[in-house]
Amino acid sequence: MTPFSARLFGPQLPGSGATVNGEWQEDDSLKIVSPDKEWSATNLSVTASGFNAAGIKISWQDERGEYALFIDDASARELCQAAAPAIYSPNLQGASRAKSGVERRFRLGWALLGGLFLLPLLLLGLLFLKQDVVVDWFIQHIPVQQEARIGDMVLAQSRLSMQLIESGPGVEALARIGEKLTINSPHHYRWFVANQKEINAFAAPGGVVVVNAGLLRAISSPEELAGVLAHEIAHAELRHSLKGIAKSLGLRALTSLALGDYGGTALAEGMKKLTELGFSREAEREADQEGLRRLVAAGIDPQGMVRFFELLEKEQQFAPPEFLSTHPSNTERIVALQREIALLPKDWQPLEIDLATIRAGLPQP
Repeated sequence: MTPFSARLFGPQLPGSGATVNGEWQEDDSLKIVSPDKEWSATNLSVTASGFNAAGIKISWQDERGEYALFIDDASARELCQAAAPAIYSPNLQGASRAKSGVERRFRLGWALLGGLFLLPLLLLGLLFLKQDVVVDWFIQHIPVQQEARIGDMVLAQSRLSMQLIESGPGVEALARIGEKLTINSPHHYRWFVANQKEINAFAAPGGVVVVNAGLLRAISSPEELAGVLAHEIAHAELRHSLKGIAKSLGLRALTSLALGDYGGTALAEGMKKLTELGFSREAEREADQEGLRRLVAAGIDPQGMVRFFELLEKEQQFAPPEFLSTHPSNTERIVALQREIALLPKDWQPLEIDLATIRAGLPQP
């Protein structure tokens, strides 16, 4: 069978992935070959991928961890689909339908934009005079499924600049604590550890949470980790990053967000500028308050959040986060949190998480 080109992400591979060739086998397995290595994949999951669902993602898991094969080139997709075993045909056809659906939304988006241009002065006036109201209205009308797609885009970009760890003690700890803090959330949360030395964490739209290995090495208690996660989860639940995109990029980005049009528009440009987005002091205060509420609801000692901010105060080398969140740990925020915590009951359940085990499972710095 004719091989097709693709890019493979997974354990022991570069953060930007590896260029490989894939070839379907007669036993329904998928053979993947790079210049110096070979994989044989079975029990595959096939979905659409890419900004416009124009690509194919084939994922599987073996004893080394989870792998993802991305096929974005049009000719490579055709070769993959033409030679695919019958058991994967329905999934590949579903990926094609997803692409068609996005293209329909793209056309609808342009039609709507054309209509909007009939009232430019009114809309521009609304943006300048009632920007927050307009942004909030648009954000409220973005379905959770579309928000998750934006999270996928941020995740794909982050893989290009850092190694993301998707299993092991650190990821398991994030998931255990995160489950306590995300009860009844509309998002399906995904947890990652980044092999980065900086003390940093970020939450992307749709429930993607990444914590740096440097942060896991710096904290002194699981409750501090819970404080970090509560703060980042609050940003995600309050849709702060979506609002930041909308306010930064304006009306075209708002329309793209609302319609799910993720390619060829201002939103596509905006994804490249996510590193420049930071939250306002008001948004940080909201995240502090919502994070505190979630910690209390989960029965976790909220002093961990305060201790983490105090840790950042002491870190002379601390650099602002590289993606969506900022953590301005100033005295005013710490004092405000302490004031509220003093009024709370003190009956907290300790988190049974061994930081030594987590650190032992991290890559060497």
